[in-house]
Amino acid sequence: MNTYERARAFMYRCSRPLELALWQHRFEGGSAENVLNALRFYQNGDGGFGHALEADNWNPGSSPLTTQTAIDILFRLDAPADHPIVQGVLRYLDSGKDFDEAHRQWPGSIPSNNDHPRAIWWTWEDKEAFDYNPTAALAAFILHYADRDSALYRKGIAIAQEAVDWLLAREPFAEKHVTFLFMQLAKYAQGHPVDGLDRLNERLQAQVPLCVCTDLTKYGVEYVDRPTDMIDGPGSPYYPAIAEAAQAECRFLIGSQQEDGSWPVPWKWWNEYTAEYEVAAYWWKAHIVLKHITFLKNFGAI
Repeated sequence: MNTYERARAFMYRCSRPLELALWQHRFEGGSAENVLNALRFYQNGDGGFGHALEADNWNPGSSPLTTQTAIDILFRLDAPADHPIVQGVLRYLDSGKDFDEAHRQWPGSIPSNNDHPRAIWWTWEDKEAFDYNPTAALAAFILHYADRDSALYRKGIAIAQEAVDWLLAREPFAEKHVTFLFMQLAKYAQGHPVDGLDRLNERLQAQVPLCVCTDLTKYGVEYVDRPTDMIDGPGSPYYPAIAEAAQAECRFLIGSQQEDGSWPVPWKWWNEYTAEYEVAAYWWKAHIVLKHITFLKNFGAI
């Protein structure tokens, strides 16, 4: 079997229903509604998301980080604003639940994470970092979907402006998660009253290359940031800044696929939840297969 067929076999054999629905939507003409039908099982009554949708955090309750994972799917599907899942997320964000008023951000980790299996980096500590992960994406979601006459929209505008000001006040740094979420904010803040978007886009053009490791010997072995973490193909506005590295990763992916059709998960949880990690790693493999095959197809490499 070729690269695509091996990947397809892995997805049908090993992925969760959600990732399989995403595969079918991207590559086999499956409907977006089938993806949303699978996604809704991870949503709680308060509108937020939990239940290991983010596979490194098995907290069943709603959390900002896991809700951001759902938001990324909703953005990619261009889900309609009146869809019940979208309205549920807006309800969660409007409720103020998990929002840190002192920092005016949603934290990456919450105390109830500590009651459930998780990667060590999702353990809550009373010194949580506030670096706009996941707040930048949550603000982007509000701007894109909230009623412009609502108090939530006004809150989203204020948070988005604070986020842009925060990033522009710092020297460029190499952190893919924060950078990627600001890429989403830069996209969805267009057409809204947020100052500094031109400067934000210039800053991201400079920052994205800093996030990309070009040492191919570390790919799949060490937890390093790769072009596939930042873009999904040459249509991205950030592609020219990392074009050479992206082309190199295409060649690397073709040669590094495993016999079962997947690629390695280059991280561990580094705690006592070793059995749960092995389950999560299989879930992550499906996510990685989706990302890599999307990348390869968009580059015409397969």
